[in-house]
Amino acid sequence: MGKAVIIVGSRREGNSYNLAKKIKDELKKDRIVSYIIIPGNQKIHLCTGCMDCDENGVCDFTDDMEKNIDRILECDTLIVITPTRWNLPSGDIKIFMDRLNPLYSNNKLKDKKFVAIAIGATPKDVYSSYDAAKALTNFAESAKMKTVLTYEFNNCVDFKDILNQEDNINNLIEKLKIIIK
Repeated sequence: MGKAVIIVGSRREGNSYNLAKKIKDELKKDRIVSYIIIPGNQKIHLCTGCMDCDENGVCDFTDDMEKNIDRILECDTLIVITPTRWNLPSGDIKIFMDRLNPLYSNNKLKDKKFVAIAIGATPKDVYSSYDAAKALTNFAESAKMKTVLTYEFNNCVDFKDILNQEDNINNLIEKLKIIIK
């Protein structure tokens, strides 16, 4: 049975968190182990670009990324859920991705399954969640992961609006169950 890590790109218990919680609860019903990581609520230093991790595969900082990296090494599938900010992933997601460089430099992300989920506040044709999802898949491609699913939600203004998209959520979860097993 596969394992998944769900990275949530928002610090508040809004649409991204509510979707992550729903995914985790539904995966558990099928005995699929998953972990939720909310980088914005953790102590994570900004990458300084020192590149020491390219040489030794370990970041110089001691912070919550050590545990996060252990979780990612144990998983088969990495699911990233981000709110759309200016058509981009959240800053918390960008900081998290930067700090995964020790895994990239040693090819430890190679061939992991990657799922990109972007949540936008506006209709898709106004400001797109597409660009945020594309930025996530660009990261996965650079890290040599296999993007197996890209999913977008739109019209999620209030912090629980995503829960009104039950059909889309159920469709996503069914796809995730197949991917992760």
